[in-house]
Amino acid sequence: MLNFGNVLIVGAHYDDSELGAGGTAARLIKEGHKVYKITLTDTVVRSNDMHLNITNDRVRENSKNACLALGGVEELDFPLQPYGNLVYTQESMQIMEHLIFEKNIDTVFLHYADDYNTDHLEAHKICKTAARHVKNLLMFQSNPYIIYEHFCPNYYIDISEYEEIKRNALACYDAEHDRMGRLFNTNMQRNEIWGYGNHVKCAEAFCAIKAFV
Repeated sequence: MLNFGNVLIVGAHYDDSELGAGGTAARLIKEGHKVYKITLTDTVVRSNDMHLNITNDRVRENSKNACLALGGVEELDFPLQPYGNLVYTQESMQIMEHLIFEKNIDTVFLHYADDYNTDHLEAHKICKTAARHVKNLLMFQSNPYIIYEHFCPNYYIDISEYEEIKRNALACYDAEHDRMGRLFNTNMQRNEIWGYGNHVKCAEAFCAIKAFV
């Protein structure tokens, strides 16, 4: 069993948690941990260029099904900001901080500190401050952007037995979420690469801000 207690995964958008730590969530639930999920934006996307028309009602249903597919992730209510306009506020930080104390969270997974997506960046700021007192603070990269500050993981979790569960959770989201028809599969391929480097079938990778052993 991993050295975690109650776990919180924070994503800017509804599918970020599954992309970044879906396999880990499934493993932790199987091992008896309580896993919570917070999403920070309404994830409403309309783009003629990318042929996207994602509604909040629909993506919330997708997320509910994905949480069930992972074994019972519990979604926590949080005041949603508009997609593409997420900003750090003291109010949002303190609401998250309160939930962390209320649920006795000792491990938080959050977005990586560098990203092209501004919602991801603001989500990182909100969560990093709100979770400053937890024992384990681990960053994920939900979208495999090529960025200046390279994502160089130093903490890996074996999800070999939970690979298919993660795939099923991602499949709960409508095709519009699978950007260019490749995001989900590319994400899983990275898990396989990280697994290969650690002599297991499949692994999720994180950058630890801190990890208490």
